[in-house]
Amino acid sequence: MIYDLIVIGAGSGGVRAARIASVHGAKVAMIENNKFGGTCVNVGCVPKKFFYYLSQINKDIANYKSYGCKISDPQINWRKFIQKKDKEITRLNTIYENILNNNKIKIIKGSAKFIGSKKILVGKKILQAKKFIIATGGKPKKTDFLEGNKHVNTSDDIFSLKKLPKRMTIEGGGYIAIEFAYIFANLGISINLIYRGKRILKTFDEDIVDFLIKNNPNNKIKIHFEKTITEVNKLKKEYVVRLDDKKIIKTDYVLSATGRIANTKNLGLEKTKVQINDNHSIKVNRHFQTHEKNIYAVGDVIDYVNLTPVAIRQGHFLADKLFNNKKMIEYDFTNIPTAVFTSPQIGTVGLTLEMAKKNKIDAYELTTSFKSMKKTFLTKDKDTFYKLVISKKDKTILGIHIISDDAAELIQLLAVNVVARNTLDDFKKTVAVHPTSSEEIITI
Repeated sequence: MIYDLIVIGAGSGGVRAARIASVHGAKVAMIENNKFGGTCVNVGCVPKKFFYYLSQINKDIANYKSYGCKISDPQINWRKFIQKKDKEITRLNTIYENILNNNKIKIIKGSAKFIGSKKILVGKKILQAKKFIIATGGKPKKTDFLEGNKHVNTSDDIFSLKKLPKRMTIEGGGYIAIEFAYIFANLGISINLIYRGKRILKTFDEDIVDFLIKNNPNNKIKIHFEKTITEVNKLKKEYVVRLDDKKIIKTDYVLSATGRIANTKNLGLEKTKVQINDNHSIKVNRHFQTHEKNIYAVGDVIDYVNLTPVAIRQGHFLADKLFNNKKMIEYDFTNIPTAVFTSPQIGTVGLTLEMAKKNKIDAYELTTSFKSMKKTFLTKDKDTFYKLVISKKDKTILGIHIISDDAAELIQLLAVNVVARNTLDDFKKTVAVHPTSSEEIITI
């Protein structure tokens, strides 16, 4: 049998591409060697959000105590929480599998390896297709010093954490490392964050990052800038971490969260014309086509913007283009909203002022910061900060950068304004909802 399309990888992008292609009448097969749903469902967005929700319990209780409520300190049953998380992930795995089955997509379990541009080997089976989409995602990477060290965990491993440690050392300064630092700090764990650079979240607005650092949960996070881990050893019941400046940190858990690399190893791409970038990702053109004209790639494996909604839209766009070219949906891949689930959360879309200047756009900023009404009775500092980046030429909103407890929800709707190229005047003429924190961005 020769399939119209074989998709390799049943993550968000691959499943969407397979489903839409099948809807358009293509005969499709899906190859998967692990759980359905990919990184997001199994070791990414979904379990991370459950961890985040749990981490807010102490913060919420402290706030409601300020209202006069008598609340006992919580006793977290971590084992039960992990069991519930695993049960929900299994439910989602089944949903993804059912999507494929309900759309008459042939599911083949195993690892795919190209033996030519139109043939792959899965186990002992040779499968043929007119077109292929590689959607194998990514995997955690470790720095050279820590590669192969059995005492060091990755962002995949942490979702199977058996018990909460008292101390945790995290390597990294990107959003994965920072999210885990704030999640576990809010659960009362002392965090040592080791970062080789001078600034965490280096692609985000500087004022937003500074505001986040000042909101250090009970001063539980200690950041070691311009440092790297050179050695990790186990000593009795604790781990000893050595930094490049000879400093010693004793800890109960070591997490390396320095990013992810594309899953392209053992795909047999050397049997095709597909080209690989230096970081192991697959080279594609703007229509996600590789140098082999019938092989395409979407999602984290191309290392464009490694976010689940981006992979989904790439997969949908590509399936439309390949099998229903007359009704393609146009997407804005320039202004992609994103959220960082710290505490407070970060939400961002569009240009920072620094980016605007680099693009030779004459722009300015409007900002506001305040303590949200919900936190009125706490003696803490401001917990909310909003920033608009505006074109001087026509007042177009070029970027929105916010930090608040509701930033992730807000930025989804605010992003529509940036994509639609709305202006500051559009904000000003919109009637505010009072009393809300979000009205402050309308009246800014």
